[in-house]
Amino acid sequence: MLSSESRDQSQTGRQEAWVKLKANPVPDVLVIGGGVNGVGLLRDLSLNGVSATLIDSGDFCAGASSASSRMAHGGLRYLENREFDLVRESARERNMLLHDASHLVKPLEVVVPVRHWVKGLPGTALRFFGFSRSPGPLSFVALKSGLLAYERFGAIRRALPHHKVVLSGRNFPPGLPKAVRSVISYYDGQITGPEALVFEMLEAASRIEGVTAVNHIRWQYMQDGRITVTDPLSGEAAELRPRVIINAAGSAIDRVNSQLGIDATRVRGVKGAHLVLRHPQLHGRMGGRSFYFDDGRGRMVVCMPVQDVTLIGTTEVETDDPQDRQVVDDEVNYLLSSLNHLFDDITLTREHIVAVTSGIRPLQAGNGSATQAARDHALFEDRAGSTPVISLVGGKWTTFRSFAEMAANSVLDLLGRQRTASTADRAYPGAGALDVVQLAQDSGLTTQRTKELYSRYGTVAREVAAFCGEQEDAQVTDAPGYSRREIIWLTRNRMTLNLEDMILRRTNIVMTGRLSTCTLDNIADIMAETLGHDDLWAQTQSQGCAADPRILWNGK
Repeated sequence: MLSSESRDQSQTGRQEAWVKLKANPVPDVLVIGGGVNGVGLLRDLSLNGVSATLIDSGDFCAGASSASSRMAHGGLRYLENREFDLVRESARERNMLLHDASHLVKPLEVVVPVRHWVKGLPGTALRFFGFSRSPGPLSFVALKSGLLAYERFGAIRRALPHHKVVLSGRNFPPGLPKAVRSVISYYDGQITGPEALVFEMLEAASRIEGVTAVNHIRWQYMQDGRITVTDPLSGEAAELRPRVIINAAGSAIDRVNSQLGIDATRVRGVKGAHLVLRHPQLHGRMGGRSFYFDDGRGRMVVCMPVQDVTLIGTTEVETDDPQDRQVVDDEVNYLLSSLNHLFDDITLTREHIVAVTSGIRPLQAGNGSATQAARDHALFEDRAGSTPVISLVGGKWTTFRSFAEMAANSVLDLLGRQRTASTADRAYPGAGALDVVQLAQDSGLTTQRTKELYSRYGTVAREVAAFCGEQEDAQVTDAPGYSRREIIWLTRNRMTLNLEDMILRRTNIVMTGRLSTCTLDNIADIMAETLGHDDLWAQTQSQGCAADPRILWNGK
């Protein structure tokens, strides 16, 4: 029988991280913000011998990082805005993820139904040359030409097949409207576990001496380079005096800068929402593919299968509130209406919604429409007193590694150090093959169970399986594939402090489409027992999550 990794069971991973934070009061770098950009930077710094502490006032990966379309893509639509450097970078980084994080990033066929051969081409040309910002219909000629360039940009470490064209209607996917003249399919990547990849990076970085990360922390800048951080759980406080501060707070970058005494507008918040739909016929029609289609007004929408549900998005609504998570009726109606134009024989209603996602993209401040706003990333350096502050503005999931590399290079320059390691072409901690049959034998679990764990954790499944196999286990209510012991492992090891942390960012239970209030009650009870809370805590946590449309759309 395997043994799980030894640790002091009287302490959770977060308690250990807090102790480590207090032991390093003068880190080289303090990173504020635990989204994918901040965590990617922590990983890069840790590999280059830089002592670093990451803090987040909320949970890791709780903002836009956990509300994306779950795609690793080269940014085909950015070609129309002449963002060639971004497309080149995105295609390269997408290929790296497919090679180096193959346990969580998979090839995805993207199907594009095209209604016009050349209509809309003049508009595309006008947008390309910057003479128009008005959307227009997609033409076969424009898409075919764009894909030739797109695949050229993705030639480095090529990981995907070339695009294909279908001109005969009898070979189209069933149910497409008669107005569709051709179907073009190309390939990008699907991130099956974005949050899991963030935690892999966090855990690997935190094993290095002088590097730690702590969530749910309060902090205050003291004007003389000191930052006081407080653990709201214990009431303990510690003082940090970093040499460099990184502002990776996403849509809250301007507010964080304000707390540091910096008056600057760097960010333009654009909220994006997705609907999580449970509709077996639609899910089956996807056939493991994504559909990328015109909403009828010249704007493209993406629809894709995620586990047992279908995800459709996204909207673009400007907001200046970093806490704005509301998905309004107009957004819901727009996405349902758009999807109902995809297939003639499938109709979606609000009854098919099981949850929503909502996140605010921290785009660079600027004018013009949100749809046409630049998606590139940039660094901005300011000063909090004499302490350098670097703000990480913009970016997207696919390019987090290269953005982190850019930021790390700036940090190394400020510290007067040389880069000694690169994250380029470096495998992620959970990557690699795993014999799930042997793991089943070693852990005492079934092969089906070890397959499930491997699909969620990659090679980290060895540790999870060992823990689950040490004692008698039981399935979580209405959550096929999840068990009591797995929830305990996630609570102890991945700094899970509340039920929302667990449901939205430690598991993919929402994407089964089967989550119920009974599931919430069961998991809240397991967490309460693990963390030493009472029944009232569990009840309050469960009720709070049941009222959150990101978890249960209708509260049932």
